[in-house]
Amino acid sequence: MSTEQYDPVAYGQELAAISHHQTEATSARFVVFQALAAVGIGHEQADDIVAKMEAGAVAGAHTWIS
Repeated sequence: MSTEQYDPVAYGQELAAISHHQTEATSARFVVFQALAAVGIGHEQADDIVAKMEAGAVAGAHTWIS
């Protein structure tokens, strides 16, 4: 069991940071989909491309943390 004290201010700041990053990621994802559509890539193929990019980012982050 953790002996750390619960800090509601720090917790709120962490949630705000997570929310900010999620908003930024959603915006970036939207831009990528727009760019792919602009060059004629269909939504199914675009979704596959974006999913692979996201998986690669997660794998890269995991490798960096490990």
